[in-house]
Amino acid sequence: MSALQQNRTLDFFKQNAIYFVLLILLIVIIVQDPSFLSLRNFSNILSQSSVRLIIALGVAGLIVTQGTDLSAGRQVGLAAVISATLLQSMENMNKVFPNLSEIPIPVVVLTVCAIGAVIGLFNGFVVAYLNVTPFIATMGTMIIVYGINSLYYDAVGSSPIAGFSDDFSTFAQGFFRFGDFRLSYITIYAVIATIIMWTLWNKTRFGKKRICYWRQP
Repeated sequence: MSALQQNRTLDFFKQNAIYFVLLILLIVIIVQDPSFLSLRNFSNILSQSSVRLIIALGVAGLIVTQGTDLSAGRQVGLAAVISATLLQSMENMNKVFPNLSEIPIPVVVLTVCAIGAVIGLFNGFVVAYLNVTPFIATMGTMIIVYGINSLYYDAVGSSPIAGFSDDFSTFAQGFFRFGDFRLSYITIYAVIATIIMWTLWNKTRFGKKRICYWRQP
């Protein structure tokens, strides 16, 4: 093997080292527990990863423009708590807002998205106009959102937030069954979100401008 081929092989292993490490870990796990390859386990991994994929799609847009958002996870937690309290079943004796009539799911989804947009607008203002680095700005927002989340949850009371409407339970936890494999609705939502974001970044003028900005030295 020539020196050039050796260098190429070495560069290949260096650039893909993380994948080889993950492959080795995967082999070790499969040897220790062959049930890891079961369709049921695969569907669980797919469902759990779909939630993180949706979050990653939003943060990736910031990374492309050399930014970041450490508050994304806390925003998801706040959205979950708010939507859960608004979509409890009317028959629930421990309903957080007992006098609140049933709210359509799209209205709640748009509400929590609007809250996230306001938080993102605040982050953008702090970074763009106050010249605070994204890491520091979003770290502060992360702490603020965590505090709001805690205050909101404490105001709810000691009882757990449960007893959701059937429509919300189906919307959040529903799935299609194909034998032992279950394709959850959340995975479908993640695929739709991926297609939307891919189209935004690759097929629109806005996305192409952002990518060009990132590629500038």
